[in-house]
Order: sequence, then C-alpha cells, then structure tokens
Amino acid sequence: MTPNLHSRRLPALLAAAILLPALPGAPVQAQQDSGPPLPVEITSDRAEMDERQGLGTYTGDVIVIRGEMTLEADKVYVRTRDRRPYEMEAHGEPARLESPDPETGEMRIATALQIDYLLNEDRMILTDQAHVITASEEARGKRITYDLNTDVIEAERGEGDGERVRITIQPREDE
Repeated sequence: MTPNLHSRRLPALLAAAILLPALPGAPVQAQQDSGPPLPVEITSDRAEMDERQGLGTYTGDVIVIRGEMTLEADKVYVRTRDRRPYEMEAHGEPARLESPDPETGEMRIATALQIDYLLNEDRMILTDQAHVITASEEARGKRITYDLNTDVIEAERGEGDGERVRITIQPREDE
C-alpha cells in the first residue's frame, strides 16, 4: 500500500503553523498607521494556531514583542486576518504591557487582569485592577481605555463598585 503523501505532510504543516508565529523574526506582520508593518514575536510554553479561525492561543509565561512594545501575560489570544495580527487579548495576575512614549522615550506601563490591545488603532482596553503609569500621570480603575497614539486615558469604575477612579498628576519639573 502506498502511503498518502498528504497524510505524512499534515503533522509537519500543523507543527509549522503552530510554531511559526512563536519563532523569533517570524514574518507575522501587524499594520501600523505611522510606518511599515512591525513583526510580532511571541514566546510561550505552549502555542496553538487555528489558521481558519485566525486565532492563536499562547499559554505559560507569554512574552509578546512588537517594535519597542512588550506584553507579558499568563495567556494571550492573538486574532489575525491574512496572517496579520490585529488584536491581542492578554490575561494575567496581572498582565503587563510596556511601551515607550514616542515623543519623550519615557516608559509607559499598563497592568490589568485582562488587556485587550487593538494593534491597528494602537489602543488598549484594560479590565479589572486596571492601572496605567505614564511620565505625567497615573490612573487606576475598574476599566481603562488608553490610546497610545494620543496618550489619552479614560478611566471608569465598575457598576456597584465602591472603588472610585484614582488619578495622580505628576507636577512638571522646571528646568
């Protein structure tokens, strides 16, 4: 009996589809308005990629790097269209995203139990124990929407949540 060529290739193709996005320098691109697409590098303990659904699931000490942005979480879902990531959903205790301010170079840090990062818009939605620190302010709330391009932070408290939004504005240093 002649072995089916397709049945021998399927495991190799499946392994490549799962591992390719996790390899350093893999050609997975994300669109960005301000320039050419940036590669997205993902490392994790486990990866599963469903090409038909356009969904990658990465678990265990996940680190995502896109340009100068770094996202660390316990679990990350990456949604893609035509192998181009457009959204990441990160879960952690907490998940943490760091990104330098393009104008000042100062590091911006965002943490929450869930971070939804909309790559095409360069916008984050942080949910549960949301916390954002920038050079000029610090915000805490149940839910924070943070536009990385405009540096606009919108913070909300949860329904029936006794914890109010807290904002700290850092005084400007005179030179």
